[in-house]
Amino acid sequence: MKKYIDIQVVRERETMLDDITFTVNTGAFQVGDIISITEKVDGANASIRYDEKEDVLRAFSRNNELSKDQNLRGFWEYVQKMDKEPFARYPHYIFFGEWLVKHTVIYEKDNYDKFYLFSIFDGDADQWLSQDSVKSIADECGIPYVHELYYGKFISWEHCKQFANDPAYGKKQEGIVIKNQTALLEGREPHVLKYVNPEFYEIKVDNRRQNMRKRDDQQKKADMDEAERYARTIVTEARVRKIVNKLVDEGIIPEKIERKDLQIIYKNLPKRIYEDCLKEEPEIIQKAGNYAGKMCMKVGIEIFRKEWKI
Repeated sequence: MKKYIDIQVVRERETMLDDITFTVNTGAFQVGDIISITEKVDGANASIRYDEKEDVLRAFSRNNELSKDQNLRGFWEYVQKMDKEPFARYPHYIFFGEWLVKHTVIYEKDNYDKFYLFSIFDGDADQWLSQDSVKSIADECGIPYVHELYYGKFISWEHCKQFANDPAYGKKQEGIVIKNQTALLEGREPHVLKYVNPEFYEIKVDNRRQNMRKRDDQQKKADMDEAERYARTIVTEARVRKIVNKLVDEGIIPEKIERKDLQIIYKNLPKRIYEDCLKEEPEIIQKAGNYAGKMCMKVGIEIFRKEWKI
């Protein structure tokens, strides 16, 4: 039997959880790709397939074929009552969807005990159908298509996340599923990702991530504070003035600096200050650590603004 895709959570940057590294997985999504965003429904993953030999509709949970005795909380009975004729036109298709029964998210009563179609797999062609085709076949077979929130060009992940709080089945929404139609056509993977609202993260994992992020932020602040302390010992008014004079000598900035010259100054001065410190005070730069450059440039600009008052 065919199982549905294991959908990964959107990871725009590499993250660490204890000794596990979660790598970036958004490479298949490019600006301008055509995407579909649908509501992530919190039910039971299920599928339907028409059996030509037996002339029946077969029903499946994620891992098993269903029967009267193993019925996935009524899904097998639901499928037996469906009109099999529309499915008979597509004997090589597997219809995947969500059998909406009570899980974590609470939905309106009238939305339960229904099958919401979200994907179709063509067994002959060994490929997933486009969402346009899925919607069309859902209508033909009289199956509700899962709530679609957006269909259009991929703009950004922030744009996608704007649709994560527009529930159709109840007062809350677990998240969204984003399917890249262009990536599907071109064979880029993973072409399907999901975003889960923070309320529905697995609590233990979420807490550990938050604690790790908090520790990382605290360490980062301590490192930056230490780097700034060292930077202030070597980035002095005299050094900044020396570098400004060199920029004047080289014709990069005029002798009489005006506000209109600030853009070119900010482009050149911070970098030159750090390079001078690196050349003349390498031991202190080394002690300042990873944020030495950032802090030298920050202090340099601070002194320039104070001294030149522009």
